[in-house]
Amino acid sequence: MNNENDSVGFLIVSVNTANGALPVEGATVTVYGGNEAQSDVIYSLKTDESGRTEKVVLSTKSKELSTEPGNIAPFKSYNIEVSAPGYYDNNYINVPIFQGITSLQGVSLIPLSEFSAPNDYIPNSGRRYFETPNTDL
Repeated sequence: MNNENDSVGFLIVSVNTANGALPVEGATVTVYGGNEAQSDVIYSLKTDESGRTEKVVLSTKSKELSTEPGNIAPFKSYNIEVSAPGYYDNNYINVPIFQGITSLQGVSLIPLSEFSAPNDYIPNSGRRYFETPNTDL
């Protein structure tokens, strides 16, 4: 079985607006590790003209854990924050990264209203959080 330090997965974040019609260039994507929403910053990236970040390497758990008895999840979770000037911030919690797999996290940003700030809370449109259910059993 592989040592956890030898197990890596990959992540690309694709940021758009207008229901996927327009890429958002220059968005800031921050990847956090740990159990808290903003614990340890692992990467801080900018999107390119296609709205995508570069492919990054993240440590994860061995895929061989899925073949062993017990309740150990064969992935490691990360949190992602996405912000861009003129848009509400988005946060993604518990994004799973699997060994040997390139995960593509899609992000759809909503433009700010005329008198709003990125962190304003406006029901159904303020800072938005998306949580992947934690499947660590």
